[in-house]
Amino acid sequence: MSKVQSVDTVVQLFVSCKRLRALDRFSHSDPMCVLYRKCGIRGTWNEVGRTECIKNTGEPEWQKTFSLQFNFHEKQDLRFKVYDIDSDSGFLEDHDNLGTAETTLAQILSAESLKVELNLSPYRHSPGDCGVLTVTAVEISDGTRDMVTLDLTAQNLDKKDLFSESDPFYCIYRLNNDNEDVLVYRSEWIRNTANPDWKPVILDAAKLCGGDWTRQLRIEVYDWDADGGHDFIGDCTTNLEELAEGEGFQIVQYDLINKKKQEKKRGYVNSGQIVLKNVVIEQDSTFLDYIRGGVRLNLVVGVDMTSSNGDPNSAHSLHSLDKRTRENAYTAAIRTVADILQDYDYDKKLLGLGFGANIGGVLSHCFPLNGNASRPYCVGVEDLIENYRITLGQVKLSEPTRYSDLFKYTVDQFCQDKQGNDEYTIVLLITDGGVTDFEETKEILVNSSNKPLSVVLVGVGDGDMGALTCLDSDRARLCSGRVQAERDIVQFVHMKKFLPSGRLDPSTYSQVLDPAEAKCKLARAVLAEIPRQVTEYFKRAGISPKLPDAPLDLSEDFDKRFNMAAK
Repeated sequence: MSKVQSVDTVVQLFVSCKRLRALDRFSHSDPMCVLYRKCGIRGTWNEVGRTECIKNTGEPEWQKTFSLQFNFHEKQDLRFKVYDIDSDSGFLEDHDNLGTAETTLAQILSAESLKVELNLSPYRHSPGDCGVLTVTAVEISDGTRDMVTLDLTAQNLDKKDLFSESDPFYCIYRLNNDNEDVLVYRSEWIRNTANPDWKPVILDAAKLCGGDWTRQLRIEVYDWDADGGHDFIGDCTTNLEELAEGEGFQIVQYDLINKKKQEKKRGYVNSGQIVLKNVVIEQDSTFLDYIRGGVRLNLVVGVDMTSSNGDPNSAHSLHSLDKRTRENAYTAAIRTVADILQDYDYDKKLLGLGFGANIGGVLSHCFPLNGNASRPYCVGVEDLIENYRITLGQVKLSEPTRYSDLFKYTVDQFCQDKQGNDEYTIVLLITDGGVTDFEETKEILVNSSNKPLSVVLVGVGDGDMGALTCLDSDRARLCSGRVQAERDIVQFVHMKKFLPSGRLDPSTYSQVLDPAEAKCKLARAVLAEIPRQVTEYFKRAGISPKLPDAPLDLSEDFDKRFNMAAK
């Protein structure tokens, strides 16, 4: 198994709510959102952070976001709690709980437009009647992201205060395809100056302009007021293509126009100028770019049902189901890997296939676990495992052990040219080894190395795993004859290295937390190469991420959009 270089990927979560309950007698609530995540093998909920409190609103749009480390090999559970802040106390129990919602990071990242709407619970009569939480995700800097660094200043801004200069700050909006203006950044405000020099800001290009360099951006400059009634100074429009001209410290500047003042004042020129001192743009695409852009992951699970696994009725068989837990080595592998991958499967329909068994007197090397050839899909991991258990009682384990039929079926089913080029298939094949069609299997894997396909081989038991090690082309590029694989698509992991007993039953371990820790390590080893393989395929195919709009549903209410606490 190769050592894969770890690249930190950080995801930023934007949160907002609508239709929150009003617990105060004469006004709306003063809501704040708190994020928790399930941590460690004990599964305890730890606080990630808190947003700012927004006064007197039932539809808060919080500016403060949450940053989370994204780990493809983990199921990352999240819990959001919304509180009505009634005092200066930092203890959450001193405030009223407006509702709770739970999801996983993968479900957010694989959702359309990277946005999920979660009903807050408990509710009164029907889901959503006590509030709906909206969570939108954006991948931020990990060293390989499209990142835009803007260094802005302004000069000669209009004076809005009677006895002092303005206290200016700026906002950047992008125009979405639906003509909705979305706030993507709001700067700090600087006291008493007509020539502010704001701190440089680093923005994700996907957040800034949805990956479209020609998308219209609007920069608005305001005079900050403590009561939230910020005075508009002026605005200008641009796009990332124009801003990019400022690379290399070339000064780019725009007139700030106040249309109302322009209509009233003869000889009006501008209300000041916004100046781009410098811009730096670093470009690349990542795994999450493609997931956010609509790439769909299909999961195929292949189960070895050859006689070398042993009679399922024998306690020594790899297919023997524990009488108490109804689990075995195969179900442990499926739960460990498929439970994570199913969150990225867009329709949650998993294709379960068996091979190497005699069905009704006919030997088959590729058959659906649910017994329905016309509709072979299972709905989620539990349905797949249940169909596997049922199939065990209906087939006779046989020989030989052939993989090529299952791979051919998968390639024909999922990896032929399809309109949109937005699907990628992952095959999880669980086997006790001893493959007899090694050359045929190698040939189809080599010929499929240019297709949207990854293969994860999980070896169970003590059988010969030599052929599986050869298929995992870590030491040398996989070849079939004189044909060389275009890329590495195979990952092999021997399950025994992580689960010596082959099971996740806590009773077989000396420490109660050992099986959970072993499961986490197995998942990391099995899934380590998937993000790299997905990204590599699309880049080689010349397919760029189709970055979607990620609207933040801002209200047009002025006070709400610019409600900043006084400093």
